[in-house]
Amino acid sequence: MSEIVQVEVTLLGRHFTIGSPLEERDTLEQAVRLLGDKIQAIQNGGRIVDADKIAIMAALNIAHDLLKVKVGDGGLEMSTIRRKIQQMSEAADEALSQTQPLL
Repeated sequence: MSEIVQVEVTLLGRHFTIGSPLEERDTLEQAVRLLGDKIQAIQNGGRIVDADKIAIMAALNIAHDLLKVKVGDGGLEMSTIRRKIQQMSEAADEALSQTQPLL
């Protein structure tokens, strides 16, 4: 069985601790950087200020980009893609459940 490590993550000014198999830590950190970049791009656009909406828009942008990736010879297996999407969705749900509504 794989060792689980705790990874500290900061997104939208909030701190999260996410458990990850040791061998997937680098991938998780890359995903956090990708999400952080998408969030920053949306914030720089200035039209959306609600943290929940920013997170959802960033997740949708990433999902859209992923669906555009051609899966085929030498590409990713669909089961791997589905597992990664499920993990990202669960992480997004957890992050959104920890955000406080803006008053």
